[in-house]
Amino acid sequence: MPIALHVDKLELDGTIRVRHTFFGDTLRECETVRDQHAAGCKAFGPALEKESVIEEVEEIDEIPEWEDD
Repeated sequence: MPIALHVDKLELDGTIRVRHTFFGDTLRECETVRDQHAAGCKAFGPALEKESVIEEVEEIDEIPEWEDD
């Protein structure tokens, strides 16, 4: 079953203002995409490194597809 890995970035005051969601067929795929994103994102990368994030794993029916309206 596909996975959505939700990663919330914690602000200094403990609030959450940004959520990243990574999709994959497995949790490992989601983690790989998360790590690739963190390597190039100046805000998310340091938060992940400092463990200033909350992660939630969700089983989903299917990975969403982009629709061009």
